[in-house]
Amino acid sequence: MSTVEGKLQAIEKAIVDLQSGKRVTSVQYGDTRVQYAEVDLDKLLQLRSQIKANLRGAKNRQIHFTTSKGLR
Repeated sequence: MSTVEGKLQAIEKAIVDLQSGKRVTSVQYGDTRVQYAEVDLDKLLQLRSQIKANLRGAKNRQIHFTTSKGLR
């Protein structure tokens, strides 16, 4: 799961797990697995907000370029 969207989905699943009563959940980023407990729910919510903000910024970014054959 290397895409940002995939990471966001994993974090949202962890949030749902903790909100539904699970005491510990984990999220895996490549080879790294991070465990979160009930007390980490605020950290997960902040992380989700940051990722969503980054995604919005990336989607709103526009690239403009021009090309020319050199003829006038």
